This record gives sequence, structure tokens and C-alpha cells, in this order.
Amino acid sequence: MRKFLRSEEPTFLAEKWQEWGEDWKLRQANGQEFYWHQIERKPVNQILLPLLIPQTQNHCSFCDCFPIDPPSIPTIEHFRPKAMFPLNAFRWSNLFLCCMHCQQKEGVFTETVLAPDAADYEFDRYFRWDHTQGTLEVNENAATADRTRAAATIAYFRLNTGHPTHRKIQLIRRSKSEHDSLDMWPYRDYLAGPQPNPEA
Repeated sequence: MRKFLRSEEPTFLAEKWQEWGEDWKLRQANGQEFYWHQIERKPVNQILLPLLIPQTQNHCSFCDCFPIDPPSIPTIEHFRPKAMFPLNAFRWSNLFLCCMHCQQKEGVFTETVLAPDAADYEFDRYFRWDHTQGTLEVNENAATADRTRAAATIAYFRLNTGHPTHRKIQLIRRSKSEHDSLDMWPYRDYLAGPQPNPEA
């Protein structure tokens, strides 16, 4: 999960997110479905996606897959789920570019899950790579609370489900194309780390 810096909140969202969140909370209480409000007859998610994409260079905010489309489609993840936190449903800081795989989360959200744009988030603080297996691992040297958060994040976004083999394949390909920009590859932190034997 690669750290990124969040861009400035769009003006229209700064003006509307609280109103829209309160509206969603009321509709949710009445058993109604969630929908994206519109600006000039265009759904807000369609306006927000082009603003979210550059923040992560079109990589999924969580698994760092690239490109998202194809094979997935780009989606907007509510980090704090809109069902649990309806007032945050349209809050800029709660919206992340996400692939369909990471949308299919495991279990229930808790505040132990890490956000890649948090001011105090650093990859090495929480995680390490096993380059022989292609797996994202908890940093065993981290503080107990940090290890708990790392494990919760790996499980919640299923960051080792379906990814390890693809990571190893990309490591081999990257080793033969090192001149290409790292942003043109998935799993950037994995590919940028120590690479003892990509064929293993």
C-alpha cells in the first residue's frame, strides 16, 4: 500500500458534502438505496474519478494494481463505509480510487485499518515484502499496535489474495525493463524494494 498525498478538496464538495451526507443518513434510515448526487446533471462520482486518479498515478490506492481499467473498472472506495458512517459518504478525505478486488473487502471495518494518505503512514513502519513469495507481510520489528494495524489492513483489503503470483511475474518483467518509469508498473513498492532473485 503506497503512500500518497491527497490533493485539495474540490470546491463543490467542500460546499456540499455535509448536506449530502445528512441526506444519505436520512434516506438510509428510511431503507432507501445510496446514490451519487449530481452536479449539472452529471453524477458526482464521474466528476470525482478524474480528480482521484492523479493522486495515485492511476494505481489502486490499496493494492497498487495498474492499470485499474482493464481488467477492473475504477471505483470510488468509501474508506469509512458509507453504511456505518453515512455523514462521511461525500467527504473528500474518505474517498479513494480503488479497484474492484479491493472493493470486495473481508470482514467489518475497524479504525485499525490503515489509510495510505494518513499523515503518519509510512510503508516501512508497518509492512515488509517477502520477495520469494510475492506476499505483503507485517513488519515483525514494528510496535505491537502497528503490527495489529498492518495485519488488519492486509486482511481487510485482501492484499495477499490473488496478488502474490502477479507480483512475482511483474518483478521478472520489471527486471528486464528497468528504464521504464516505476509509475507505469503495478506494485510499485514491491518492485522498488530488494530483489534477491525474481525467478525464485
